[in-house]
Amino acid sequence: MAHCTGSQPLATPLYFPPNAFSATPTSRNHPPVTNDRRKRGKQSAEAAAHTRQEIITAATECFSSQGYEATTLRGIAQATGLTHGSLRHHFGSKLDIWRAVADTVLEHYQSHMLPILQDATQMENPLQAFKQVVESFIRVSYSDPMLARLLMGETATDNERADYVRANFLSLHTPIGLLFERAREQCPWLNQHTNDTFFLALLSLTFFPLIVPGVQQLLDKQPGKAPQQQVERIMGILFGPVHSGP
Repeated sequence: MAHCTGSQPLATPLYFPPNAFSATPTSRNHPPVTNDRRKRGKQSAEAAAHTRQEIITAATECFSSQGYEATTLRGIAQATGLTHGSLRHHFGSKLDIWRAVADTVLEHYQSHMLPILQDATQMENPLQAFKQVVESFIRVSYSDPMLARLLMGETATDNERADYVRANFLSLHTPIGLLFERAREQCPWLNQHTNDTFFLALLSLTFFPLIVPGVQQLLDKQPGKAPQQQVERIMGILFGPVHSGP
C-alpha cells in the first residue's frame, strides 16, 4: 500500500477542467439561471403581490360593511373576480385574509400616528402634546371611515380577532398612556379617567358617528376630512369646555 511521505511529487499530475469550480452548474439537470428566468420570476412575484393586495382591498370592504361572520370567501372571490381556489392559494383561509386586512388597518394608524407621538414627546407642554395626539387620532380615523368601522367592529367583540387587534394596537395605546399621565397633572377634567377608560371613550366618541348611518350622511358632505365641529365636540367632551380649544 502506498503512503504519502514528505513532499514527493505525484506520479500523475492532477487535471481539472476549466469549469470545475464554476459557481453556475452546467449539467442538463441544472441549467444556468439566465436574465430571462430572473425577470420572469420577478414578474411572477409582482403579480402575486398585486393579487394579494386586490384581495385585501376587496376583503376590507366586505368585512367593514358585512362583518366577519357574514363575509364569505365566495363573496370576496366575486368582489375580486378571482376563484375560490385562488383565494385559498394566496391566503389559505378567511381568518388569514382577515389578519392581512387587520395588519393593513393597524399599519394605516401606525404610519400616521407614530411620527406624531414622537413629536409630542418632545413638546414642553404635556397637555398641549396630548391634545395634539388625540385630535390627530380623530382625524386619521375620519380619513378612512371604512378602516375605522372594521376596527370598531372587532374591538366590540371578545374573540381571537379582538385579541389580535388589542395586542397589536398596544403600540399606540402604551405611548398615548404615558402622555395621558403627564397631561392629567395640568387638566383636572382628566382625573375622572384612567388611561384605559380615556382610550375607550376616545374610541367610542370617534367611531360612533362612523357606524351610525344618520351621522355618516353628515360626514359624507366632506369626504376624507372630519368636520371641525365634530372634532371640537369630541375634544370638549374629553378635555372639558375650558381645554377643548387649541
